[in-house]
Amino acid sequence: MHLNMSRAAVADILDVLARHNPGVSKSALKGRTKVVAAIAAAAAQLSEEQQRLILAHESVLRKTMESVVADLAAESSDELLKVETNKPVEISQGEGMGDLLEMSEGNRRLAAIAEPVRLEDWAGPVAGPSEIERKFGTRRSTLHEWQKRGAIIGLLKGERKHVFPLAQFIDGRPLEGMSAVVRVIGNQRAAWQWLIQAKPSIGGAPLDRLKKGYISQVVEAAERDFG
Repeated sequence: MHLNMSRAAVADILDVLARHNPGVSKSALKGRTKVVAAIAAAAAQLSEEQQRLILAHESVLRKTMESVVADLAAESSDELLKVETNKPVEISQGEGMGDLLEMSEGNRRLAAIAEPVRLEDWAGPVAGPSEIERKFGTRRSTLHEWQKRGAIIGLLKGERKHVFPLAQFIDGRPLEGMSAVVRVIGNQRAAWQWLIQAKPSIGGAPLDRLKKGYISQVVEAAERDFG
């Protein structure tokens, strides 16, 4: 199966690259446009569930793509990456990602190869209900209600204990816009990972953009990535 990117889509990509790379020649930008279009076309063939699973680990995806492109360029810069600008890009689907695993089997395989990482090392400073009550005066019942409706994110630490990233609180209250983002993404852990990672397309980490009041921009970005 092959997928051709429409001329309009390729033109849109070229326009974006030109605006963000004013010092690059038009011929060079056309080559980069073909590469971006090829990657976008391949991603479009994934199922929504596959896309959600990949985007939950956006930093890994970025590093993997950088590695793949670098390997291709090193393998044959004269032949493999020749781009004919007068022909449409065609992408072969290949064998795909294979069958989706059951959650238990996926967790088992990840546990076999994953190195243990403290939650605080990737999520930032966190606190339990008692500490938050001492720090902000927020009752446990209020905290539970906020988490229940997605106004704040709770991360499981250990088997049963939930802790709460402190960066999502402003003067002891939930950051506005959090509930909309959590509703779109669905999984609180994946939502927090997405919120704290840099996203150049919106000018920074979604969490920082929420703090500056760009709620609709962040929600729209979440819908593009997870909707």
